Amino acid sequence: MSEQENITIVRKWFDNLNSHKLDHNDQFLANEVRVEATGAPGVMNRDQGRNYNRQFLDAFPDLHFDLKDIIAQGDLVAVSWVAKGTHKAPLTYASTGYSLPPTNRMATVPGCTITEIRNNKIVRQSVYWDQVIFMTQLGVLTEQDIMSSMRR
Repeated sequence: MSEQENITIVRKWFDNLNSHKLDHNDQFLANEVRVEATGAPGVMNRDQGRNYNRQFLDAFPDLHFDLKDIIAQGDLVAVSWVAKGTHKAPLTYASTGYSLPPTNRMATVPGCTITEIRNNKIVRQSVYWDQVIFMTQLGVLTEQDIMSSMRR
């Protein structure tokens, strides 16, 4: 596949994420896809990756990813993005069972997704985003909390 075709797949994947149609992304995912993401307990399979995304879409019903830079090289596509949404429902982390009650606050968080594509299918995704900014904007962390932890 060409780098441009790989970029098209990644753009469509994000379009479906922004439309909150996670099932539509199955067509782009290899059965053996491996997903790593900030806050996840480890490497996730296809269903676990979908559930990871679902927990945020459920908690932030207006969640939207604004794609900034898209860079492709061979089988890899890197996308920098800014996610924005309002915390309207509990955010439940499936890995721990911890649930953050809705804060009704808006969060705007930068991140990056690196996607590997083979034979028109996503085989690996690595998702990195700033949890400190996220938790601070939701009011869960304060600057004092951060400074206190730095002094230890």
